[in-house]
Amino acid sequence: MIKLIPASNPLDLTEDLKQIYFDSFPPDERRDWSEIKELLHHSGFILNKVLEDQELVGLITVWNIPNFVFIEHFAILESKRGKGIGSQALKQVIAENLKSIIVEVEEPITDDARRRIAFYERAGFAVCEGIYYQPPYSPDKNKVKMLLMSFPEKILPPEFEAIKMQIYREVYQQKYPAKNK
Repeated sequence: MIKLIPASNPLDLTEDLKQIYFDSFPPDERRDWSEIKELLHHSGFILNKVLEDQELVGLITVWNIPNFVFIEHFAILESKRGKGIGSQALKQVIAENLKSIIVEVEEPITDDARRRIAFYERAGFAVCEGIYYQPPYSPDKNKVKMLLMSFPEKILPPEFEAIKMQIYREVYQQKYPAKNK
């Protein structure tokens, strides 16, 4: 059985959880772990531990933004992928939220990125049209060209810019200028 358990304080952020996070995202696509700990106190941020039969197998971070929910990070242990765990966890996030759900994904230039996009499409997400860069998480990191996907409806171009700006303001707080490396 798959359960999502919200981390409620920094003591919930175990070394195993940190390892899943670091193994799953390249440096430019992740926050410093100390910032994750601080975000646990932000009312709009939820870090869910994904458990399978009480064993930690992944994580999913969610931002409750006024008009939608934004999934910032979603990772399942590599040894557990392809077994339906991610699909079950995503279904729970969808079931718990009545608002639209937005997620950012890498462009489909690698096999992993194409598999990730297909995973979200099977869950009912659609790739949105528009130019999107994940802002840098710190001054020493780079912006990352990505795509936005939405559920249950595809975001249309007139809405895209407004949603992008909400993500930039709420999630990334536009702290650092974008580097063009």
